Amino acid sequence: MFGSVILALILSNELKLAAVFSKNRGFYRGKDKKCQIAIEDNGINIGAIDAKEAPMAFKAELLKKKLKEENKTRDELVEDLKKQGCLRHKRTVSRWLAGTNPPKPKDLEAIARALHCKPQDFDPFFADIGLGEVSIQAHVSTASHNAYELMRWRYGVSQKQIMELAPVLFSIVAGHALKVPEQDAEVAYLAIENGLSDPRLDEDRKLGDQAIKLKKCFGIETSCPRTETSRNLFYEAIIRLSAQISNHVDTKWFVKAAAEVPPSAAGYISDVDYVELLSGGEPQLAEAISKGRIRLSSVVQQVNETKGNGRSVEELAEAIRKAHEQGIETQRKEGLKKLKVWRAFYAERHPEMAAEYDDLVAKHCHEEGWYPERYTGDDRVQSWVNPFQEDLHLNEDTLSEYSSRKAAALEAGEIAGLLPDDDPIYRRFEELQRHRSKLKKQFEEEWA
Repeated sequence: MFGSVILALILSNELKLAAVFSKNRGFYRGKDKKCQIAIEDNGINIGAIDAKEAPMAFKAELLKKKLKEENKTRDELVEDLKKQGCLRHKRTVSRWLAGTNPPKPKDLEAIARALHCKPQDFDPFFADIGLGEVSIQAHVSTASHNAYELMRWRYGVSQKQIMELAPVLFSIVAGHALKVPEQDAEVAYLAIENGLSDPRLDEDRKLGDQAIKLKKCFGIETSCPRTETSRNLFYEAIIRLSAQISNHVDTKWFVKAAAEVPPSAAGYISDVDYVELLSGGEPQLAEAISKGRIRLSSVVQQVNETKGNGRSVEELAEAIRKAHEQGIETQRKEGLKKLKVWRAFYAERHPEMAAEYDDLVAKHCHEEGWYPERYTGDDRVQSWVNPFQEDLHLNEDTLSEYSSRKAAALEAGEIAGLLPDDDPIYRRFEELQRHRSKLKKQFEEEWA
């Protein structure tokens, strides 16, 4: 969900925030002091932040209470859900009751019907089904929650207010998205006028024209991905609009969306100043905040509960850094445990392929901790804390056939276009990875 991203884009673009700081270096956003952050001569004070306004999680205790009021057991609730076509295992309901795995929106509606109440009783950010059977609910990523928090602090707006504006803001960016091909055509015209070649590819022009005609704001996926490139026009529009207000928002870590796929909020910095303050100027921490590795509202609440209101942003930044470090350590331990179980799971079912895979890894992969140059700081952290993902990288220098072809090509001066994909070791490693990936789906279900 990227409503908060679009709001940041539009508000920053319209307001430009020319005078953020007053003469006494203090400023406020919004009339409600619960949404204010003050910057004063003696430091930055966040005492006015009310963590209680943070998005609420599913109320597991209320589900227990409702069951008791209706004089129903867990098993009876399972049966009630089944009658509604909502097939859920007893273990799933147990996880709901424990609060470890909240129900999905459709589950929440079925639960409410079974217990004669409303979905909003369990989740206040859940909205009723309206005309046209469109279900609107606010189960969004942590990255989006963080953007909502930043918007609340900066502009004094709530999630509900942003969601109310979401269709309007979406239509604005969608309109810009459908203008991307036209903008490219204008650039191409200027290039040709100045004696340069058209920078667009034929297929790009065709896909762009087709997207405009069909109103495909997320672009159209090419039918030949190996030789042609397709773009997500909506993502491209956000990038271009953001470039006009780069002193307010930042897209350097904005996760690229494939054609025909709606972008998420992951990696979009909706307020440069606040993220700079909250990260203490650490790029890796700023990236983690923008990608939702840390939930800002939870850290604010913890700080206020531990030290009381009126803490400085510097103290909050330190709390965020510690929360991030603790999260990395915890996830790494859990990831290693999961990897160990997974390896045993796979080896039990495919011992020969498991042994072959381990041999290839030992002989031809870089050691753990090696990452491609394209990896950001957060990419490296996520690879480290999620060893179960088996984010391994072949060392091309160990691929004998590819190395021989590369040496011959260098000697002949024909290195362009030479890739390791055709090396037999490379191909076999990819085959084994695909096989493991298919079985991982079964393992994930059992692990959950």
